[in-house]
Amino acid sequence: MPVKMTLHKGNVPVKIYTDEVESSSLNQLEDISQLPFIHHHVAAMPDVHTGIGATIGSVIPMKGAIVPAAVGVDIGCFVGDTKIPLLDGTEATLKELTERGRECWVYAVNAQHQITGAKAFAKLTRKNAPLMRVVLDNEAEIICTPDHQFMLRDGSWCEAMNLRLNVSLMPFYSHLEAQQRIIKPLAILTTNADNHKVRLVQSLQQREDVYCLTVPEYENFALSAGVFVHNCGMNAIRLSLTANDLPDNLKPIRLAIEEMVPVGFDQHKIPQAPSSTIQLLDRGIEQIFEKHPGIAKMLKKPHHTWTQQLGTLGGGNHFIELCLDENQDVWVMLHSGSRGIGNTIGTYFINLAKKDIEAHSIPLPNRDLAYFREGAQYFDDYVEAVHWAQEYAMHNRREMMRLILDALRKQFPHFEITKEAINCHHNYIAIEEHFGETVYLTRKGAIRAGEGELGIIPGSMGAKSFIVRGKGNPESFCSCSHGAGRRMSRTEAKKRFSHRDMEDQTKGVECRKDKGVVDEIPQAYKDIDQVMEYQNDLVDVVHTLKQVVCVKG
Repeated sequence: MPVKMTLHKGNVPVKIYTDEVESSSLNQLEDISQLPFIHHHVAAMPDVHTGIGATIGSVIPMKGAIVPAAVGVDIGCFVGDTKIPLLDGTEATLKELTERGRECWVYAVNAQHQITGAKAFAKLTRKNAPLMRVVLDNEAEIICTPDHQFMLRDGSWCEAMNLRLNVSLMPFYSHLEAQQRIIKPLAILTTNADNHKVRLVQSLQQREDVYCLTVPEYENFALSAGVFVHNCGMNAIRLSLTANDLPDNLKPIRLAIEEMVPVGFDQHKIPQAPSSTIQLLDRGIEQIFEKHPGIAKMLKKPHHTWTQQLGTLGGGNHFIELCLDENQDVWVMLHSGSRGIGNTIGTYFINLAKKDIEAHSIPLPNRDLAYFREGAQYFDDYVEAVHWAQEYAMHNRREMMRLILDALRKQFPHFEITKEAINCHHNYIAIEEHFGETVYLTRKGAIRAGEGELGIIPGSMGAKSFIVRGKGNPESFCSCSHGAGRRMSRTEAKKRFSHRDMEDQTKGVECRKDKGVVDEIPQAYKDIDQVMEYQNDLVDVVHTLKQVVCVKG
């Protein structure tokens, strides 16, 4: 459906994809639209609801400034001069592909480890990112972020910082006939020659803007260096298990996951993440603490907190779910973030922005909308800190997914991963071009839905979730909702519903049903089917998932 409501009380219009909006959300959206650096318009997704400062479900393009209350984080991959082989027999750098601003056709590896053609989209994903060098035995050099994943010869994945010397990577051979590339861009070509091996893995002191490709169908792509890499992280995977493989009693599975993954305020007794991951993150956070010791002072035992919370769920609307799709295949889906350290970083810089704005006597429609101007004293520090928090959140999800799969393998030792959905960030900022300008685009409670890009839209406990493919609608800034969206506050939900209501509304789902999770009861959220109907101009549904196990914080 098209835009349902438009507000015209600010400097730019606010376009809203639903007519179910609380008055406090409308007031917040009007306040945002009054800021002097908002570009073109503000978009509000059909799950829109009131947040702190910026409205949840809002997409905000900003020129030359960032509002911390409206910002999360994003992640990057390769430097701009990284070369990508294209199906037409040419090659281009990631920066060139980004500047072209249109889809391109690249090489990818399918589930059978065969090379095929795939549609891709390039974008600048992060500024001033840490880098490392990977050198192969063909003397090719790859400069990437330490956490970017390379495909090994057996089809598994390994982050750049964890690559071992002489390990064999999945090879891509650029001497394939150019005519075959042009005439048969989707022809299957089997990799059957010698492996490419790692000869050097080296951390670099330099930092640089980085770029990546989104490859909706395969989530990987070839480099001209001759290997395949992952296009992003993941937070939903399909398994080779089906509904027939699951036992009638799913409670032991839920308890096994809860035993492996601490939830709520709990954390691991000792760090579970690889030491290389902790060392990488430690270097970044220590630099942030050195510049802003106030962040560390807000945490009790900061090093212990962030290391032992890696691989933990948290609380609120964070979850781990086992779902069945329309074919009765089993999926694992999880939603979590940067835990206590990320919350602390966000809170610290929101307060710092408020003090900075007050010191300069700059008027605001709402003090929660305090901002940093590009070039201001704390702008670069803030960007560095939120990028670190995103790296932390990514590693947290990866560690949780590893622990979840370990728990499942105790009962199902022989399953395989058959499909990955691209990592679906929300509450973040990206550098994108919209309506003729390059902007800092914040998606607070919204996800990117560029043309052909896969995303994940979860419903409430006991409802449905969706794997979707974006339509690239420019009016929504290529965005869609990140879920159903709350229709009432947690306090109101606890007053209105009991644990018996919880039992009734989550029938058929193995989950906690006590008063401690009543604030997450399905009726506290909007109808996910209606939300999806409101955004049928923004996404197409690829898979419909029904929860059968849900772990909540």
